[in-house]
Amino acid sequence: MSVQRVPVLVVGGAYTGLTTALSLAARGVRPLLVERRPGAATLPKAWGLNTRSQELLHTLPGVRQRLEQALGEVRWPRMSHGVSLADPGRRFLDPAQGQPDPLPLSPVPPLAWISQAQVEGILRACAEDAGAELRHGTEAVSLTQDGGKVTVTLREARSGRRYTVEADYVVAADGNTSPVREMLGVPVRGSGVIGHMYIITFEADLTRYVEKGAVEVIGMPGSGSSFILDGSERHTLWVDYFPERGESPADFTEERCLERVRRAIGDPSVDVTFVNARFFPINHKMADRFRVGRVFLAGDSAHACPPNGGQGGNLAIQDAYDLSWRLALVLDGQAGPGLLDTYETERRPVIQITLDRELALAKVSEGRVPASYNPADPDAPVPTPREFLGFRYHSAAVRTEPDDDGSLQEDPWHPTGRPGGRAPHVELTDGTRTLSTLDLFGAAFVLLAGAEAADWAAAAEHAAERLGVGLVAHRIGDRLTDRDGLWGARYGVGPTGAVLVRPDGVIAWRGRTSAADPEGELTAALTAVLAR
Repeated sequence: MSVQRVPVLVVGGAYTGLTTALSLAARGVRPLLVERRPGAATLPKAWGLNTRSQELLHTLPGVRQRLEQALGEVRWPRMSHGVSLADPGRRFLDPAQGQPDPLPLSPVPPLAWISQAQVEGILRACAEDAGAELRHGTEAVSLTQDGGKVTVTLREARSGRRYTVEADYVVAADGNTSPVREMLGVPVRGSGVIGHMYIITFEADLTRYVEKGAVEVIGMPGSGSSFILDGSERHTLWVDYFPERGESPADFTEERCLERVRRAIGDPSVDVTFVNARFFPINHKMADRFRVGRVFLAGDSAHACPPNGGQGGNLAIQDAYDLSWRLALVLDGQAGPGLLDTYETERRPVIQITLDRELALAKVSEGRVPASYNPADPDAPVPTPREFLGFRYHSAAVRTEPDDDGSLQEDPWHPTGRPGGRAPHVELTDGTRTLSTLDLFGAAFVLLAGAEAADWAAAAEHAAERLGVGLVAHRIGDRLTDRDGLWGARYGVGPTGAVLVRPDGVIAWRGRTSAADPEGELTAALTAVLAR
């Protein structure tokens, strides 16, 4: 019997796996994704895409339009505290006045409040449209690898049939308990399981107490529970659960779940329909390695964090994107295998910041929200744009400048344009439409050059041809203009300078002014970044 050979096998079909499959397929690599569940998830699970996740997903074919359609009119989630939903004294925890406005940082909303199930449906449709092969009801049961391939045994859940697939690379996107990670023998470290929750999904008309379509996170201090209202009539109640005190899943009968929901609503006259209840462990851990040979860990298989700040799913999407563009370039021959080592080098430090912050937030939370929270407190352990837009990467895939301070974050409201940071948003026009610098990124490397930098633009064309690398050059001030005069300051270059941006929208190299040998400098930068 013949063995199927694929360039990349993705194990797991949630945020991480679907983003990986779509991003690879969009770059010309047709992956195979296997998911042990028999069908698509329908329960909400996580909510909310932060700015960085939206920016990355918008570069993938079909996602932007489907996301915008699913979101409809953007509703901002509000946070409140009260004895119950019906409590007339319920107190809203709105952002403090005087905090920096996140809107100028990106062309996308600061937060897209949409359920994970909805996003996964979008990613699944787009991945299939792009050419990825998705197989549900299929799990990986064993793997071996050598210098040239990974051999994986798959099993169909319904029939029990086993068969073999060979892959150039494998991406383990199989979640917090990751069987692939266990097969590889990779240990995890961190605080481990720091708590437990039961998530009760129910349907009810709550418009007596909240506006129709309201998007809110409501905490009830002292009750160990919190509501998430996602704009529909299907909601969730997060309930603290203590197996160490003798509680068990058997205690969460439908009758008990409905009683907890009614108590949290605070109005016994509201008609409530039980949908589902499920156990959710709260984890804080990081795998010792994100790579073993040709197998990579991404998303929850590589790290898991408490859900209180809503960043776990966002980290998964960002891992998947950052790994997939590297895999695509290596498989296409544009980059050397060494580029794959930079995935963990870059991601691990910035992920650690989020994991530690989420741990601090979980310690002061009940259910999903802080038991007490002052929005004006700059030390409050809540996610901010500094964390997910102000990150800085350091690796061989970044041409760090001699005076770089090695910092892992910077103020996104005052970007420096230093290599390793996210390329800032600047509004541009081509004479007929308005766009963002971010709209130029995603498919290939991009060189942004100043109005007087024709030499850099010409060098990009020659270097791309010489190296056989996808590289597009744009002169700001030629066909694209910066009406507000911000691009040079935000990218830290003069009118004769240029900036090289990677497919993930991260600045890889910068030439502040003109150079004696622009082609030589740019070729050297690309060669180093691509591990050639």
